[in-house]
Amino acid sequence: KPLLLIDEYVFKLNKNTTTTKYWIYTLNECSAKVHTDLNSQFIKIFDDHNHFPEKEQLEVREFREKVKQRAIHETTPIPRIYDEECAKAMLSNATIAALPSEREMSSGINNARRAITPTIPTAQLFEIPDLYSKTLSKNSFLVVDKMITRRQRILLFSSSEQLKMLFGAETILMDGTCSRWFPIKRGGPQGSSLTPSVFITYHSDMSDAFPMAMS
Repeated sequence: KPLLLIDEYVFKLNKNTTTTKYWIYTLNECSAKVHTDLNSQFIKIFDDHNHFPEKEQLEVREFREKVKQRAIHETTPIPRIYDEECAKAMLSNATIAALPSEREMSSGINNARRAITPTIPTAQLFEIPDLYSKTLSKNSFLVVDKMITRRQRILLFSSSEQLKMLFGAETILMDGTCSRWFPIKRGGPQGSSLTPSVFITYHSDMSDAFPMAMS
């Protein structure tokens, strides 16, 4: 629900009419109420607060919101966001004592991030958002996107650095299973998915170079 801040007291929207918004305090024990117009401009306050302003809780709320917004708009790990915001925030000792830990906040923050994440496709035909086809530095991450048959589609994701590492490696372990280590001078292990994956990646742009070629 929308919140209203007046003199370090936080109110939540209770109801509204065609001309007025009615706000109540966020704590049930407090009977203070506020009326505003539809633009949230103050009109009148009813009853007095029976407690001091909760400045620490307000700072905690602002801290939570900063972490949440960064988690929604960034791919930075949540523990790192939490640590960075803690380092930047100028919090009082009382606020630090009331501040929830990263573990306590992680569930709600993860849910907020998950809410904007596309669902896992259940069919082969779907669009891949640009956010998932580019690296953080805006370089290509989706290397290959090919329909093999009507029900088969090959997607290969990799950065240029990862491909250089793959092609420059003398020894490769596939899927954690290998009877023995052996250097690859050319080709690939028989039955391994490495060879067709590398072949498709290497030749994926052949149709661009040869207009008459069929991929």
